[in-house]
Amino acid sequence: MKKILIALLVLCFAWNASAQDGFIFDMPDDFSQLDTIVHPKQFKSIHMIGVSYGINWSGVTSSPKLSQERVWTFNNIGVYYTYYHALWDQMFNFGLKFGAKHGYEGFTTPYEGFGATYEILEVPLISQFKIDFSRFRVLVNIGTYGGYRLSTDKEDGFDQYDQRWDYGVLGGIGFGIVFAPFELHLEGNYKYSFASVYQTYKFSDIYWIYTYPQNYMFSASLHFHLW
Repeated sequence: MKKILIALLVLCFAWNASAQDGFIFDMPDDFSQLDTIVHPKQFKSIHMIGVSYGINWSGVTSSPKLSQERVWTFNNIGVYYTYYHALWDQMFNFGLKFGAKHGYEGFTTPYEGFGATYEILEVPLISQFKIDFSRFRVLVNIGTYGGYRLSTDKEDGFDQYDQRWDYGVLGGIGFGIVFAPFELHLEGNYKYSFASVYQTYKFSDIYWIYTYPQNYMFSASLHFHLW
């Protein structure tokens, strides 16, 4: 019985050695078939500076209602820096955009003492997501801003009931055309302020008033690739 077992073990060992020899001899010399690692997609970061021109359709949300009417404002000019990069080396469609904007917004109302057009200065900070195809980009914006109301067209200017500091959120969509080293962006954004135009007790110490600016903004911007 022992001889049979020994013979079987010898046969198994011989067959295993033969199989290993065949496996080794079948392998390519350059080990090309062993390189199965999928390398991460490489993405070149883009730094841009640009200028924009836009028009606003502006108004306010108010409580109580002021029967306000929206107004169109022009000459809204901005300067922006945009940085497209792969967030955490994974989200290659991520971008960050910030800059400074000078422009106008306002509203009209039949109630005396309410309604005006304001000259404003803003600093937006925007996350700009993009989807690239060929020489085009689809843009999605979401962000925040801080601002200051520089002047007003009210006859007596600002009074003690006016609030001049401003802040809020904005978001929108856009379309980009790339002809390196330039890009043309066409965008539509919505901006909502969390800072009321007036002090809440402007109308009454008992019945407060809330007036929050909101704007529909349409702009065209030309950007230059820095590197």
